[in-house]
Amino acid sequence: MKKKLTYLMLAVSFLLLLGSAVGSTRAALTYYSENYVAEITVSQIGVSLLENGALVSSRDYQKNEWKVSTNNGSASESGALLANMLKEGEKLALNKKYDEKLTVKNSGSIDEYVRVRIYRYWMKDGQKVTTLSPDLIDLGLANTDRWVKNPNETAECMELYYKGILKSGSETEAFAESIRIDGNLASMAEVETKGNTITTTYAYDGVEFHVDVEVDAVQTHNAKDAIKSAWGVDASSLGIL
Repeated sequence: MKKKLTYLMLAVSFLLLLGSAVGSTRAALTYYSENYVAEITVSQIGVSLLENGALVSSRDYQKNEWKVSTNNGSASESGALLANMLKEGEKLALNKKYDEKLTVKNSGSIDEYVRVRIYRYWMKDGQKVTTLSPDLIDLGLANTDRWVKNPNETAECMELYYKGILKSGSETEAFAESIRIDGNLASMAEVETKGNTITTTYAYDGVEFHVDVEVDAVQTHNAKDAIKSAWGVDASSLGIL
């Protein structure tokens, strides 16, 4: 049986900086068929994203259909990242590290290779803010000996490849352990003086920060060609096989 096997899970989260209030957070899941076909029988391929040990969202192929689970209890809606980042009544503090341990679990019954894409960007009134650097959103990467970075990544998008095969039922080492909004953001302001009135406008007024995490996997059969077709990288040169 010929099957297109690549699976993509997209997790999106965003927080309002103005007033340090948490905005609505969500994780949207999408199945992503790549442009390669492998001779393999798909029994159960699946992958899950975990945050601080708890399930954010997962998608597993079971009994000829996709089973979707999210941490909000609804497969038709999005799961949530960073929903518990702040305690009740707590305000977001610049330069403070918050726990954000992110791992991937092979929730299917076949072994696979795993890639993670992390997008960091700023939004205001539904539009991207290009004057604020994605680097101000500091996601503390971890276990760099097991998660290989794509050297051709951009400032907005980081690509991490798990080194070696992720066995069925196994969980990766964390690829991130914390998140912090750089305190330098507070120094980015415009000061306007009119007569005896001085007005300071901060660059983060009304701005949201976004962190999107995509997790996708390919089967291990004919892995080098499958990874090249699905992800456009040479697995051998990256050292992930």
